[in-house]
Amino acid sequence: MIVDADAHVNESLDALEPFIEEPYRSRRPRAITDTTGRSRILLEGRLYPEPRLRQAHSRGVEGVHLGGSRAGAFDPTSRLADLDVEGIDVQVVYGSLGLALTSIADADFAVAMSRALNDYYADFCGAAPTRLRCVATLPLQDVAASVDEMRRAVGELGHVGVVVPPNVDGRNLDDPAFAPVFAEAERLDVPVSVHWGNGAYLRAAGTERFDTHFMVHAVGHPFEQMIALASIICGGVLETFPRLRVGFLEAGCGWLPFWAERLHEHWERRGAEMPRLRADPLEYLARGSCYFTTEPDEQGLPAALGTAGAGNLMYASDYPHSDSKFPESVRCLRERSDLSEDVKSKLLGENAARYYRLDGGSEG
Repeated sequence: MIVDADAHVNESLDALEPFIEEPYRSRRPRAITDTTGRSRILLEGRLYPEPRLRQAHSRGVEGVHLGGSRAGAFDPTSRLADLDVEGIDVQVVYGSLGLALTSIADADFAVAMSRALNDYYADFCGAAPTRLRCVATLPLQDVAASVDEMRRAVGELGHVGVVVPPNVDGRNLDDPAFAPVFAEAERLDVPVSVHWGNGAYLRAAGTERFDTHFMVHAVGHPFEQMIALASIICGGVLETFPRLRVGFLEAGCGWLPFWAERLHEHWERRGAEMPRLRADPLEYLARGSCYFTTEPDEQGLPAALGTAGAGNLMYASDYPHSDSKFPESVRCLRERSDLSEDVKSKLLGENAARYYRLDGGSEG
């Protein structure tokens, strides 16, 4: 079984509107054309993607095309046809606009948008519930509401996990305020996936120095995941919640060996400065709580396998976004000569099925 661990839906704003509860429906996101002729989303008086980021008119990466221009980006029937072309049996679907949820200033509105988005994702994936599985977005501006929404999304709507940004308005994930979210995810036996969003007003290390999607995307994803991994491990989250599963998505895996070695070295020399870090960071990785997605042609994949283990890396297509390798991503990984067939089976499905508990079982 081929499982795509990280794909996206471009939310249809017309289809989303009925799910937004009153009195917030009048504040719904709207599609507009800006003064440069690009299509954008207007939400809370701000334009998405961020207009400050310059985009090339060439190569089809302008306006909403940043989220992918295929019909399957927003139509489930077209998506299923694309899954057949690619050879994917199950695809785990994350939002696109939903990644920007924590950038909403009004916390009550963020809660309403979270509920609406999660209802929308469940409806979208309901077109083929055995092949399309969805992940819930949380309004982390309100931690108590996030816990309530997690229970609803998982228990009532069937979401297979929750997604959080690498930081919440500059607060790292080991901030004690977020502990109830991790506690509830552990109790429900669902993973917490860390996923940054490009052009979504989300803070990211170094991105304030750049004004192109190229540079912000190249820098934001990996550096924020490195910080998030350090926060989760060195900040004691995995020590406090040992059964929690955390995924680090859409940044590749080539950075992992270097970063794990660096954290290990700092633990040896300065570990006393991190009172909630009770063991070598490499030991936490060896426990298998952390999962990472890989690009199908990523050259650093064999080294990352040596660091995280063959059971903790997952294939992801990033369909339908512009950096997806559709329709060649599965074939690209299958035809690699530097991986054994057993490892390929784990990467292409077994690990993601375990991460998301797609078989309906629980570990151990």
